[in-house]
Amino acid sequence: MQYDLQGMFSAADVDREDLSMPDHPRPWCPYPEGRSVQSLLEAADEAQRGGDLVAAGNWYVYAARLGDVGARERLSALLSSIEDLSVAGDADATALLAGIMLIAGSDLSRARALFLEAAAQGVPEAKRGMGFMLNSGVGGPKDLAEANAYFQSAMEGGDSYAAYNLAVNVKVGAGAKPDLKKYMDLLRFAAREGLPEACALLGDELSAVDRDVEAFQWYLRAAKSGHAPAMFVVGCWYRGGIGTQVDGVQAIRWFLSMLDRGNADGIHQANDLARYMTADQVREGGRLAGREVEAELLIGSHGQ
Repeated sequence: MQYDLQGMFSAADVDREDLSMPDHPRPWCPYPEGRSVQSLLEAADEAQRGGDLVAAGNWYVYAARLGDVGARERLSALLSSIEDLSVAGDADATALLAGIMLIAGSDLSRARALFLEAAAQGVPEAKRGMGFMLNSGVGGPKDLAEANAYFQSAMEGGDSYAAYNLAVNVKVGAGAKPDLKKYMDLLRFAAREGLPEACALLGDELSAVDRDVEAFQWYLRAAKSGHAPAMFVVGCWYRGGIGTQVDGVQAIRWFLSMLDRGNADGIHQANDLARYMTADQVREGGRLAGREVEAELLIGSHGQ
């Protein structure tokens, strides 16, 4: 099926409110856009000191998704307490317990049962988790149509990850009829909520129809939340002046920032670019990335 992607965008598309996000009384919702691993860990530690172990666990989950090994260890340390809260009837704790088990890849059939239990009590994250397990066939049978129903329900409860997952399925016709308009509405919803995967994908869609200025802003938003492929795009676009002004300092910054995600794909680009920049410019890029040592290595490699 061929789609007219250009025709799916209007001048106000990025700001248009197609879907609404309900209020979130829980402190870990919505997605903590632009927050560093350190700030997530600090939020988790503060919640734990205050006795809110479910909030602490959810902050640790966010940090773990950004690759922090220590956050995974802290989640493991909380497991017994979260289990106790789940047994006592805390539905949010039950959803978190299932999520921790899914991250660890342990007892997936039980994790699926826990997601189902918490989903029945209306927890959006549990509905999304159940949708994921049905979508991938993890811990039990695969059912794409039912997965989409769970994603839809989770999204209506304010879960931007669920909106993104549903968008991907709707685009390719997985468990649903392909629907490009619904795909774009769901994708914009998730991107507006700051979900980095959605911001990056919306950037891809805008770039595909030559709306590079808007695409750049979505890539940059994803990069600020630690999305490594978006960091690479932002670095390249700053270097080439695509959708923005040429800025070698910012290009170096984002190529080096990829190292925070354990991704060294930008080092070669940074090294090539550094040969055409002054030592002070490279140092400033390194400072912005928090990678001063690596910046000095770039400078040294070119005898600057």
